[in-house]
Amino acid sequence: MQQPKSFYGWKLLFFFWLIIVLNFCFPTFGTSVVNTYMAKAMHLSGKEHGLAFTVFSLMAGLPGPLVAISIRRFGIRSTLVAGTLISSAGAFLMATWVTSLPRAIFAFGIVVGAGVALAGTIGPQVGAARWFHKKRGRAMSLVLTASGIGGFIAVPTLNAVIARGGGDWRAAWWLMSGMSLVAAAIAAIFVRENPAQLGQVPDGDDAAATESPDMRASKPSRGVYKTTEDWTLAEAFRTPTLWLLILTYLGFFMGFFIYIAHGMRHLEALGYAPGKAAESISIVLLSSMIGQTTVAFIGDRVEPRFISAVAVCLYGAGTLLAINAVTPTMMYSYAILMGTGFSMAFTCMATILSNYYGPKVYPALLGVTTPLGTTLGAVGPVAAGALYDRFHSYGQVFALVGGICFASAVLYLLAKPPVRAVVRADVEPVRVT
Repeated sequence: MQQPKSFYGWKLLFFFWLIIVLNFCFPTFGTSVVNTYMAKAMHLSGKEHGLAFTVFSLMAGLPGPLVAISIRRFGIRSTLVAGTLISSAGAFLMATWVTSLPRAIFAFGIVVGAGVALAGTIGPQVGAARWFHKKRGRAMSLVLTASGIGGFIAVPTLNAVIARGGGDWRAAWWLMSGMSLVAAAIAAIFVRENPAQLGQVPDGDDAAATESPDMRASKPSRGVYKTTEDWTLAEAFRTPTLWLLILTYLGFFMGFFIYIAHGMRHLEALGYAPGKAAESISIVLLSSMIGQTTVAFIGDRVEPRFISAVAVCLYGAGTLLAINAVTPTMMYSYAILMGTGFSMAFTCMATILSNYYGPKVYPALLGVTTPLGTTLGAVGPVAAGALYDRFHSYGQVFALVGGICFASAVLYLLAKPPVRAVVRADVEPVRVT
């Protein structure tokens, strides 16, 4: 294959970005609107409403080990193509077959969830880690801006499609089925596995082509710890640092799942019209651009765990403010805080894992930690729905999430770079102060 004239990594990030928007954002964030209409049409309780999203959330995360195996055995491109096709099939079932909660759980929760797991953010994150080293923080941030922008587009788009269809929520699923097919075509045509496939090197630095991998990995990264060791999965899980990072999912990750599933219902209970309530979710997602842009600028200069500590505090403050957000000013304020905090923490988590344990083990590490984090986060929507059915308010659960977020900031400060039990004599980890 003829070597491209310019570094393909930046183009690849754009194609990853499109796939995340089309196949991940619309079914994940857009269904906060779609499922609210569906719940009303099927007369579902708050607990039942949350159950469908909880099953989807679990399916989008639990197959993480299988996703890692698929990436290792079949490659990123094949994994993304398979996932997008499965998502399209699940969306088709939602549009044509679902008439009850059990069917919705199967089509949305299991089928679409499996498609999102295979063709969500894991593959693009692994690709970014393979194509970038010195600029990994910036690359991760750029590709994950798809979540915020895609979510911002998805919510009003699907709300408009449903409104134009006279309130028919199935029309939104027809659109999502087609979008996943487009994502499949993009993955099949444009995705490449690693720089070596095109005769290039990470970051597109021609000078690095004459250096050994260890020499490239040993270069400082402007104040950010990046291991030069190839950790194994077993070694990573024996470090307290990894478990501290996983526990942080209980705050910002669980809280975000709760808000996506129940945010509209909470605001409607405070007196907001459905359109205004949907707008709040769009603001949360659009505000994620603030956090991701921040990480893009400083993520390769400031330790991501310090950024994350600030991020979860922002998210916690936004969650507490949302409890009594009875005015538009309060609604906009908490939405901006939540969006900024979540995106910063989520983006930094991807960077921290790669920086601490290395790109070689990164796919397997994502494959295992994603389901653990998702499981912790996914209990939120159904628990929040049950509390709402009992107390007719989301105040208690929002207050709990806020408190856990502040505790998570301490966990991040304690999650220092790990040290391997056995370190190679010829290569030492880089610590730049």
